[in-house]
Amino acid sequence: MAIKKVILIGDPLLKKKCSKVNNFNSPEVKTIKSGRKSTLHHLQKIHKKGGGLAAPQIGFLKKVIYINAKGRSFFLINPKITYASKKLFNVWDFCFSGNAAFTAQIKRHWKIRVEYFDEKGQKGEEGFEGYFSELLQHEIDHLEGRLFIDLIKDPSKIKMM
Repeated sequence: MAIKKVILIGDPLLKKKCSKVNNFNSPEVKTIKSGRKSTLHHLQKIHKKGGGLAAPQIGFLKKVIYINAKGRSFFLINPKITYASKKLFNVWDFCFSGNAAFTAQIKRHWKIRVEYFDEKGQKGEEGFEGYFSELLQHEIDHLEGRLFIDLIKDPSKIKMM
């Protein structure tokens, strides 16, 4: 599995919306899955943090996310948030596309519900709260061309790491 170069903030590719995956076994999807998995594991070893990576971060405009956090490792293909709680919470978010160099305080929904397909093409739906809710919102935002820096309301809440 090859470690892919992470696309950095400022590259216009990160602001584009991704297209749905229709063929779960296509060579492109296989490349995306293996590239994200090996790249995320590599980044986690370097930075000692981080829980997910979206396909556009390694140059593919497809709706594919890989999560590896808190004892869970899974793919979400064509994920869609179907519920978001009114309750919000403050999080210190960062991104590998920002070279994990800074963090910013933003608000996220405490609970979300997500419909998705797994890596085998099986449909699933799951509720997430707290850490996983924030993580999934961050990665799904990538698929829509949004970055966590777009959600910064107070520039004094940005810190270098």
